[in-house]
Amino acid sequence: MANVLSNKLETLALELEESKELAKAKERLLLIHIDEMEILYGKLNEQVEELNRKNKQLRESFLRTIESLAISVEAKDYYTNGHSKRVAYYCKIMASEMGLSTQEKEELELAGLVHDIGKIGISEKVLQKPSKLSDEEYNHIKEHPLVGAKILQPLEGVNNIICWIKHHHERFDGRGYPSGLTGDQIPLGAKIIACADTYDAMTTDRPYREALAPEHALEEIKKSCGSQLDPEIGLTFFKLGIYGKLNVEKRIMD
Repeated sequence: MANVLSNKLETLALELEESKELAKAKERLLLIHIDEMEILYGKLNEQVEELNRKNKQLRESFLRTIESLAISVEAKDYYTNGHSKRVAYYCKIMASEMGLSTQEKEELELAGLVHDIGKIGISEKVLQKPSKLSDEEYNHIKEHPLVGAKILQPLEGVNNIICWIKHHHERFDGRGYPSGLTGDQIPLGAKIIACADTYDAMTTDRPYREALAPEHALEEIKKSCGSQLDPEIGLTFFKLGIYGKLNVEKRIMD
C-alpha cells in the first residue's frame, strides 16, 4: 500500500514538474510573441510617421502652389495687387479679437490669402474693365467662389477653408451668392472674410473709382451691418478700425 502511494506521489510530482516546464515554455513563447509584436508595432509606427511626414510635405507643397496661384491671379490686375495678403491680415486680427482657436486663426488667415483663387479663370479684360460689367460678365465673375472651392477640393484637412471660400460672397440678408444663404446659415469664417474683403476693396483704387479713406470705408462697413454684413462681425471690424488696431496706416503690402 505504501509503495502504491509512493508511486502515485512520484507520478504527481513528475506531472507537476512537467506542468511547470510546460508553463515556463508557454511563458517563453508568449514573451517571444510579445517581443515580435513590439517589433512589428515599432515598424508599423515608423511607417505611419513616414506616411504622415510625406502627407504633410505634400500638403505644404500643394498649399504653396495654391498661394503662388493666388499671387499670380492678383498679378493679372494692378488694382488688386496685394489684396489677398491684406485680407488675410485683417482676418488674422479679427480672429484674435474674437477669441478663435489657434487652428481657426491659422485656417482663417490661409483662407483670406487664397479666397480669390477662383478668379484664375477670369480674363484680365473683365477684371480690369473700367465700366460697368455686362450681366454675362458679372455672372462669370460670380462663379469664382465655386471654382476656388473646387481647386482646393483635392486637399485633405481644409474643409473649413473650402467652405469659407465658397461662401465669402454671401450676404447677411440672403441676397449674396452662390447659395443665397442668410444670417446664421453663413459660416463664421466666410462672414469674417466678407467683411475684410469688402473693406479692402473700398480702400483700394479700382478701375472704376478711387479708393475711399479708411475712416469713410469704416463708416460704410457700419452702414452695411444687417444687410450685406453680419452685424456682430461688422461692428467688431468697425471698432478695431476706429481704435487703430487694423494698422490701416501701415497696411501689409508686397
